[in-house]
Amino acid sequence: MKHFKHLIILLLIGVLGTSCAENGKKLKKEIEDSSQIIKNSKSVAKEAAGMQENMALLRDKDPLSKEQFKSWLPDTLLNLPLTSSKFNIIPEMGSCGGTYHIGNKRIRVMVIDGAGEKGAGGVGPYRMSSKMDYDTTNDWGYSKTRMISGIKVKESYNKGANSYNLSLFYGERFAVDIKTNEIDKESLDKIVRELNLIELKNL
Repeated sequence: MKHFKHLIILLLIGVLGTSCAENGKKLKKEIEDSSQIIKNSKSVAKEAAGMQENMALLRDKDPLSKEQFKSWLPDTLLNLPLTSSKFNIIPEMGSCGGTYHIGNKRIRVMVIDGAGEKGAGGVGPYRMSSKMDYDTTNDWGYSKTRMISGIKVKESYNKGANSYNLSLFYGERFAVDIKTNEIDKESLDKIVRELNLIELKNL
């Protein structure tokens, strides 16, 4: 009986220790997340004047035409063929979308041109996101900031869907969003390189 009491006490200590450790990890994560939010808020505030100037410049530009987008959109990505595309579906806003897939492998690309009154506002979330840094991990996956071929990219991963999402603001004008299914992480950099965004900027 005495040994049994000792065993129960040891089990309780173990449970309390585990609980404290888990709470400690949770608290540390919350502090890190809060610190990142504060840091990003300061960064966005610091860049506010530049973002307003960028919007003003873009409003005076003409968005790319359907023909210009078609000349840029690649026929293949990672050897997957372009199976559907759409252009400038919103009046007075330049945009381009393309889907590449074979079987379960799929890549979706969306580009919004920030030129013009509607475009300048449409790329706003991407413009702001480009001034922030991300480094969060949750049960569902993660979001982090990294560089691909000199371009700042927000990379997110959804474990449940085995899907990656890349979002970026390119050339102070174009919002670019890339979503993949059944594509490995090592191929993400290659997708960005094959898009050849510099050609889009030079149209």
